[in-house]
Amino acid sequence: MTPEPLRYSVLGTCVTRDAGDVGRAPLGRPVKYYSRTRIQSVVSTPTPIDPAEITTDNIFNRQVILNDHRKTAATTLPRLDHPIVVDLGDERLPLTNTGHGLVTATRSFKQDFLGREGYTRVPEDTELREDGPFAEACRRFAALLRPDQRIIVHRTFWATREADGKPVGRIEESERHNAWLEPAYELFIRALGPRATVIDMPEELRVPDPNSRWGHAPVHFIAEYHEFFAAKVRALLSAPVPAQRAATSTLYRSAAAG
Repeated sequence: MTPEPLRYSVLGTCVTRDAGDVGRAPLGRPVKYYSRTRIQSVVSTPTPIDPAEITTDNIFNRQVILNDHRKTAATTLPRLDHPIVVDLGDERLPLTNTGHGLVTATRSFKQDFLGREGYTRVPEDTELREDGPFAEACRRFAALLRPDQRIIVHRTFWATREADGKPVGRIEESERHNAWLEPAYELFIRALGPRATVIDMPEELRVPDPNSRWGHAPVHFIAEYHEFFAAKVRALLSAPVPAQRAATSTLYRSAAAG
């Protein structure tokens, strides 16, 4: 008898989504996948958009822009009946204020909307004060979700070493992003509270894959990385509900204590 496919959704990058179809035992496709958006954008006010204004022919990139303007993730995620896996990899993207709310300035977005009247770059959008905009957005995101909704936080960072041990190209960029992500994950996990289950990845698996379908980069990892992550997610999703809750409480206490 064929087992039922695991049900989960993703808010994050290809680093998380690739566990669905990379490696020897992939998870399968997520039910919903929201990418190239930032937490501050997810919880912001929707911005009216005419799909005809988007010129890219890439279906995925078009949908990213539409979802981010319409805040589809904010209305969909709270209604899901299964866990959501989140990573903060897209927090590296800049934010734009449209006059209605915030949107994430992806490359495809910039092609059509950069410099548009009324659209302005958000200054200091990487501020990590406890009372700053990111921390407040994390609390608003947590408030969107149901009290019993499970969030699996994929605490992923940029690679700093290649498979041969040499530093990655533009090592300073990786180190800068990692220095920001460390406290950002802490703020995010704290805002989620007991709903958060944290998966920490072994640093030795954080190795760029020179043959990645997305290109050789410090955020595109070898298959072993995705296999390890998929196994962790599968164990969490397959556990009986009481065991899931116990694991969640234990991991949250560990993260909060650290």
